[in-house]
Amino acid sequence: MLVYDDIGRGIPLVLIHGLGSRKEAWKPQYELAANYRLIIPDLRGHGQSSLNDNLSLHNFAKDIGNLLDVLQIPSAFICGLSLGGIVAQELYKQRPDIVKGLVLSNTLSYIPSFAAFHPLTNASRQLKRDRQRLIEQIARTSVYDQSFKEEAMDAFQIRDTYLTAAKAPVGINYFPILPTIKKPVLLMGSTHDRVTPYMNIYLMRLYIRNVRTALFWKTGHLSNIERKESFNQQLKNFMEANVS
Repeated sequence: MLVYDDIGRGIPLVLIHGLGSRKEAWKPQYELAANYRLIIPDLRGHGQSSLNDNLSLHNFAKDIGNLLDVLQIPSAFICGLSLGGIVAQELYKQRPDIVKGLVLSNTLSYIPSFAAFHPLTNASRQLKRDRQRLIEQIARTSVYDQSFKEEAMDAFQIRDTYLTAAKAPVGINYFPILPTIKKPVLLMGSTHDRVTPYMNIYLMRLYIRNVRTALFWKTGHLSNIERKESFNQQLKNFMEANVS
């Protein structure tokens, strides 16, 4: 089973981190535990997880569904950032019944193979040379305001499984799934996101029926860190509006 944090009480909110990240990346959201039950897992192949084989979107999502079953949580709001947002879409595909609502932040629904080739090649080279320098590079790229660089670095833990996990979403297209989503969706993006440009959320929203969007100005990829207060308020507003 996944390693996870279970913090607070109330309506469950699952927070799914991004590629090469870990559950501690959600520290800025811990304050939400005053009103919600936060379930924060380390994805397979990430953080402290001992599950390191068969890294795929299918298994990332299946693990989370199984975790909710073990915790006897019949449904929850699902929030994913970056790779976590793609995993959230896969989770809805597999288990729409356990999703109260989807929050897809700084993410996208399709990564073409040609778009992934150079980033994966560069990451592979850097991983062999200097892992710590790779983390610094990722953190620097992930924030607009460089005063958040150290906090961003703390969110990442680059393991030997990094490249395999990075390849997991490449070529898998979730756009056909978006029109079938019957639960409310919140799309969040950032004006200076150099990893998943904010145009993606406006493209995604064209395919989703019950959707709202939020755009963070002068913010990079890790909006949950760089715009903690606004990010948390958007989450609270969305969940309060869709509690049934």
